[in-house]
Amino acid sequence: MLSRRQVLLASTALLGSPWTAVAAASASVLQLRVEYTATSLIGPDERAVRGHLWRTRTALRHDGRQQSRSLTVIARLDRNLCWLVMAEPRIAIETDLSALDLPLEVLNGDGGMRQVREGREQVNGLDTVRVRVEHRAGSGSSFTGHVWATDQGVVARIAGEGASRGRRGRTLVNFRDVRIGRLDPDLFEVPRGIPLVRVKGSDLPALLEGMAAAGQIGQRR
Repeated sequence: MLSRRQVLLASTALLGSPWTAVAAASASVLQLRVEYTATSLIGPDERAVRGHLWRTRTALRHDGRQQSRSLTVIARLDRNLCWLVMAEPRIAIETDLSALDLPLEVLNGDGGMRQVREGREQVNGLDTVRVRVEHRAGSGSSFTGHVWATDQGVVARIAGEGASRGRRGRTLVNFRDVRIGRLDPDLFEVPRGIPLVRVKGSDLPALLEGMAAAGQIGQRR
């Protein structure tokens, strides 16, 4: 059974955690200057969950799996939209970015994200700068850790600890097989021909819990 918490964790795993994701997308030390795609490995090496990331300055897409089920998360930073595309049942849920607990003020270059350069390191085959990041929001969410990124803003690794929606946890994400180049804009649109359900970000948890209770998420058919 795919729970609300697992779906939200998968969505924030676009870049490992909401705080580091937005740091990497903001007008900052980690400002993205290219479009790229990469393999994502979420968790320690022996238990890492493999996925795939596509990223531009205004959009993110992550294809992965939760409990052996396919799950795609697409975030449009320029349109304040997010889609969760599920394989079982075949459905796309459209909501706003508040569902991912992303601090939009940081996406716009504000929000008090503290970033400190600590030195250069080779990580996952990339020449990166190790940046210590800290963020605390009025909602009680926080993140403290490190991001390793190239001078073009390509993220190679994220590691740290944070709290979001009343839960605390550690984040470890590695990005490998990076390929820089223009990406197809259709990657960041909801797939055609799939049923679409629109909800407000604040209503998404209740919707997912209701679907789980009805046995519609993660049920083999």
